[in-house]
Amino acid sequence: MHKRTKLYVGIGAICLVIVAFGVYAYRFLQGDSNKATSKTTVAASQSQAVKSTVQVKLPGAKPIDALVEDYNLPTSTWVVVSKDYPLSEQQYYPSDLELTALPARSDKSIPEKSVRKVIVPALTAFFTDAKAAGNDIMIASGFRSYDLQQTYFTSYSKSYGVEAANKFSARPGQSEHQTGLALDIAYQNRDCYLDICFGQKAAGLWLAANAYKYGFVLRYPADKTAITKYQYEPWHFRYVGKPLAGALHESGLTLDEARPYLQSALTELKAQHKV
Repeated sequence: MHKRTKLYVGIGAICLVIVAFGVYAYRFLQGDSNKATSKTTVAASQSQAVKSTVQVKLPGAKPIDALVEDYNLPTSTWVVVSKDYPLSEQQYYPSDLELTALPARSDKSIPEKSVRKVIVPALTAFFTDAKAAGNDIMIASGFRSYDLQQTYFTSYSKSYGVEAANKFSARPGQSEHQTGLALDIAYQNRDCYLDICFGQKAAGLWLAANAYKYGFVLRYPADKTAITKYQYEPWHFRYVGKPLAGALHESGLTLDEARPYLQSALTELKAQHKV
């Protein structure tokens, strides 16, 4: 065979090998892509599978989808913390605390300027709209550790007596502040600071009327002291998420009164092996 012909044949063979390899590589990568897509689809399907098929039906309110989580855990946004239901983990400390950029007391400890990261967007919107409505408010107290709550309760007990202190200050392990989901709100000029008169001020009235729109509830209303076992606190708000906050608003129930309905939903979820 002529040397030039042999050269052309050799080059042609090399080209065929390159093309064959390219086709193989394409199919191989395409297969991996399909597998990845398949895995994503399966994951999405599994994610859909854990969506709640259980509803919480509070009297006088539209049914809402139950959260697929254990409401008795301190990490749950629906956990009820009270004198009757203290935190299941005494020394619970949220893993996602975040210092907020919102106005806060300048003379308090750094931890009390924090809330859980999950509520920051809602809280920011709440404060922004409150300010737009003419209310210059700040965070008077956010997260409190078990030990800090112990310090407060001990101090109040010495000043007012244990029985009196227990009407407006939670014992350690019984405070919503420890969850990072509750906060006290006050005027920046401290008018009616953490006082019942705050409830009749423009800010107190606006917060109470609009909190549910942002996922918050006034935790200790004036007409429910026998149920909450705490005095009226127009400054104390708790995040539960928009669906439950809306249902509580419609029903007129406190979180304490809603607990049996939440527990019923939780029992059903456990029966379905979803939590």
